[in-house]
Amino acid sequence: MIAHAQLLVADSLLNASLPEELKSETTDTRHLFTENLSIDEARWLVKESAKKALGTGLHQFVIVAKGLTHEAQNALLKLFEEPPENTVFYLIVPHTSILIPTLRSRLIVTSNTSTESKSATEFLEQSVKERIDTIAKLAKDDPQTLGRIVRELGEKHLTELSPDAKRSLLLCEKYVYNRGASRKMLLEELALSLKT
Repeated sequence: MIAHAQLLVADSLLNASLPEELKSETTDTRHLFTENLSIDEARWLVKESAKKALGTGLHQFVIVAKGLTHEAQNALLKLFEEPPENTVFYLIVPHTSILIPTLRSRLIVTSNTSTESKSATEFLEQSVKERIDTIAKLAKDDPQTLGRIVRELGEKHLTELSPDAKRSLLLCEKYVYNRGASRKMLLEELALSLKT
């Protein structure tokens, strides 16, 4: 049985555990890259998915988004619950916390990132001062890595953390991908709560 709406947690198409044939756009495999999926883009998906596939008989949509507006997520609810026949959606987001619970419940998590990163392990091994310095540098030069550290800590190191660190990590997971949230402040709180 095919899962018609699949969720992949990754920070890019290249890092997603997606079959290689889906990483290139074809007549029946459509890509949508967006910073923040809007209601208009969600409506475009609804409209395009209603069309018949041209070649293989299976119409596939790969959506890579760093965020999704609340309105767009609501527009996708019915589409992901009852997709057109022979249509499959792959939603790639940096963290599941950016999705509203009702939309998340309509998606099947198929896999995590395909590439192993040592960001979280290296972060844990640093002193508090080194962590704060790393956060300041990444917030300025590479903010996506801050999100990756949070995701990896939750996936691979959660059981090793103290109760205070777990609380800080949960706050980070909940807010790190929200527009307007200060990733730097969230991770500084986490850095201070981790054991040294």
